[in-house]
Amino acid sequence: MTKEEVLQKANDYCTQKSYTNETLTDDFKDKFSGFFAKKYPDATADDEAMIADLQFNLDTAFSATSKGLTSKQKAFEEKENGYKSQIEELNKKLGGKQQQQQQVVLPKEVQDQLDELKRFRNEEAKKIKFRTIVDLAKKNIREDLHNSFEKYAKTYNVSLDKDDNEQAKDIANSFQEIFKDSIGDIRPRTPKQIQQQDDEIIEGVKKFEL
Repeated sequence: MTKEEVLQKANDYCTQKSYTNETLTDDFKDKFSGFFAKKYPDATADDEAMIADLQFNLDTAFSATSKGLTSKQKAFEEKENGYKSQIEELNKKLGGKQQQQQQVVLPKEVQDQLDELKRFRNEEAKKIKFRTIVDLAKKNIREDLHNSFEKYAKTYNVSLDKDDNEQAKDIANSFQEIFKDSIGDIRPRTPKQIQQQDDEIIEGVKKFEL
């Protein structure tokens, strides 16, 4: 298999398992595919042993990366608890009426790290909301366009304040508007449409007398 073929299978599996680019980045998948193409140079696209090995390694990489993100969040939470203790101590020192009259000024190092914690939490919240929005939007998009839509969706700026369904509709409409000339209607096909397409393909096949 070529590197491109392996990369396509890796992307398809990541989409199927909802492995985001935050956990398994494009750079990782690119290098990963190059390694697998060298490991299985003679494998075919439906080689069960190769596919099982590829999926196992992707699952392992996702698990390891997810644990790393969890550890990072835990470390931030520990820092936050420490900052809260420092703020409480500063408030106690101000005391009584003076506490009401004076604004607490935190040390720059503490304030910088509190800001960093806030940014981290917003980023994590946006990643979760983004995944929800994309999954909602994909319900109204043809299955054969899901991979292209996932790539397009990366350009969307998620808002934590807006409704998930509203944003899912916005991004799907934007995708349709930009690519309508090349992809046509993005809505999922009905069973009747699928059957009609199959019938047209069958009718187009030349018939030979035996």
